[in-house]
Amino acid sequence: MLPFRTVLVTGGSGFLGRKIVAKLKEEGYYIFAPRSSQFNLETNEGVDDFFQSCKASQNPIEAVIHSAAYYGGIGINQKDPAGLIERNTRMTTNIFRACATHGIKKIVSVGSACAYPGHLTDIMEEKDIFNGRCHDSVEAYGFNKLIHLVFGKAFYKQYNVAFNQVALTNLYGPYDVFNEERSHVVAAVIKKIVDAHLGLTPPPTLWGTGTPKREFLFVDDAASVIADSLKWPTDLEPINLNGEEITIRELVDLICEIVGYKGKILWDSTKPEGVMRKCLSGEKLKHFITFPYHPISLKKGLKLTIEWYMANKKEADARL
Repeated sequence: MLPFRTVLVTGGSGFLGRKIVAKLKEEGYYIFAPRSSQFNLETNEGVDDFFQSCKASQNPIEAVIHSAAYYGGIGINQKDPAGLIERNTRMTTNIFRACATHGIKKIVSVGSACAYPGHLTDIMEEKDIFNGRCHDSVEAYGFNKLIHLVFGKAFYKQYNVAFNQVALTNLYGPYDVFNEERSHVVAAVIKKIVDAHLGLTPPPTLWGTGTPKREFLFVDDAASVIADSLKWPTDLEPINLNGEEITIRELVDLICEIVGYKGKILWDSTKPEGVMRKCLSGEKLKHFITFPYHPISLKKGLKLTIEWYMANKKEADARL
């Protein structure tokens, strides 16, 4: 039996959101996933009006999965930190306020490993989340995910809105953002290597040294766990969803192997590369998840992603 009948997914047409929507529909939920043209998350009036229109229909919203965000890689964190904190915090404020006003029963927040303290070098556990500042390279984005947690605790205590945050590692998969300004590491590397392989660009230059370790998680696996979180009891700390750990250089080698690229890879060590290791503990998740969870391997997930990208390159490169 489903815990709720109707669910709003913010960012429901985005990279992660569309997969969450598909999973929820498969499970039998009634879904609202409006585009930004229908539902302006950055204005209180726009959010309130949408909730009110749903209430006036026969399908009032019962739960919200807040996956919408303004985001990007290290480049956009350097270029527009003010936009990252301002726009994302505005969306967060408006969503939580509307949930309290309209009697929403539960909010699921999509969190991030970026919210963890930048000084941590060991596997990161949920209890560590407030034990230091986010790394400077991702501070504006990561801090907003901490704000989600503070909102979740406050609104649970004051308005009895149930809350969970699923803290994600680096996602990848079909329909990712491959635009150079906004792409994360996997999509950025795939684009550079495919372009070089097709002779569209010179050998790619990648940021840093390739030595940092990161985890990577296929987007469909993330969506399945986030959908499942609607069934979980409230927890006011994040619940990590970890991935497969690998160095950036090993990731690049694996992508080159799948693409068939045998040319040079250049590394620009003057560019930032973030913390040396960002790895999430997955132990807590085992006490919450309600289905047999068997994530796809990184190699298989990369192969699916690269095949999709090469078949849809023009569309993918144009997506912002």
